[in-house]
Amino acid sequence: MEGMMKSFYTISLWLARLMYVNILWILFTIVGLGVVGFYPSTTAMFAVIRKWVLGDRDIPVFKTFWSNYKREFVKSNILGIFISIFAFIMYSSLNIISSVTIPSLKVLYIPNGLVTLLFLLTVLYIFPVFVHYDVKLTKVAKNAFIIMTINPISTFCMVVLTGFLLFIIYKIPGLIPFFSGSIIAFLLMFLSNYAFNRASRVVEINY
Repeated sequence: MEGMMKSFYTISLWLARLMYVNILWILFTIVGLGVVGFYPSTTAMFAVIRKWVLGDRDIPVFKTFWSNYKREFVKSNILGIFISIFAFIMYSSLNIISSVTIPSLKVLYIPNGLVTLLFLLTVLYIFPVFVHYDVKLTKVAKNAFIIMTINPISTFCMVVLTGFLLFIIYKIPGLIPFFSGSIIAFLLMFLSNYAFNRASRVVEINY
């Protein structure tokens, strides 16, 4: 019974942590008027979760979140602009190709689809890299891409488990205010930390 109660307490504690940081993520996204607040809030959430993954679980959550939100507000929004622009270009390209009536041009789906896939896989590592490494903004995407390519197992797990979590959240929308961002961020940060440790033995990170 003592072991069961300890396990129940540990699970409850982690659920409370994830719920709290998820509420902060939504709140500060709204405070930043949605678009402007989303990327700094997401960065702050990953910064908090990174501390937990590395074993520092007694941090002042609000203070850590707020300090990262303020410090990285401009930088994370610049990163977000580039992510959004590239995503829009990829989406537009696929739409244009789908509307083309010339059959021979349909082959362009292959390179565009491949680039889109690589972009989406790289995005999974963007925020973990951003909060983990003290690198220039221009190197964040490059390092995320490198780490993604040399860690196929971690990347595969990210895709499968993130898809599973999104499916659960879609089926149970009541989870959105409490776990929609934090549980996915925890998963990505946890797997990214494994990838970072492996990458440090294989390649040199560009600072």
